Amino acid sequence: MKSKILLPVVLLLAVLTGPSLLAQDEYYRPDSLRKEQPERKEVPPVERNPQQKPVLAEKKKLSDFKNKSFIDRLRLGGSFGLSLGTYTNVNLSPMAGYELAENLVAGVGVTGMYFKSNLAGVNSIYYGGRAFLMYAVIPEINIIGEVEALNVEADTYKKYDARKWITSPMLGAAYSQPLGGKFIKAVHLTALYNFNYDNQVDDYGNNISPYGLFWGQPIVIRVTFL
Repeated sequence: MKSKILLPVVLLLAVLTGPSLLAQDEYYRPDSLRKEQPERKEVPPVERNPQQKPVLAEKKKLSDFKNKSFIDRLRLGGSFGLSLGTYTNVNLSPMAGYELAENLVAGVGVTGMYFKSNLAGVNSIYYGGRAFLMYAVIPEINIIGEVEALNVEADTYKKYDARKWITSPMLGAAYSQPLGGKFIKAVHLTALYNFNYDNQVDDYGNNISPYGLFWGQPIVIRVTFL
């Protein structure tokens, strides 16, 4: 009877103590018998070139500009002016420009102007055209070079109010304020110097240029949308 009770007790103890013995045996096995673990490899830090990001950004910017369509590079606008009083000056000059590079615009324009001076006895219409280059040093500052040809009135010894063409090579700068339009990208407050101003006279020595910040001065001030 005792042997029948003892046998189940022994089997039960063997079942309960077996897993712990196996775990201890696994713990005390040599390292060569343990399950091999993959070794973690140390990756050396990669040194980054501090100039790498700007170079990539510049390449991306250049690539984006080259992918621009003709319409996206086109600029349309012009300049206008209105002065009433002793001197009446109405000026309308539509212009078109094309972006040759990210910061360089070339363009052409036509000019129509009505000028009247009661003091000088002038009552005339001027017309002509211009070609220009505009280089953006920074988005707010542009360097502008321009050549304009105008047909104006010029008194001669043979004929009063004769007409002649004058050419004005001009150079200056503009303060620009971006507008974000599709064709009119910015408004430009421009000051230009007319290098040929002193030579634009009639036979009596009177200056026949319709421009000038003040009477008899070669500075041209414009507000241009382009």
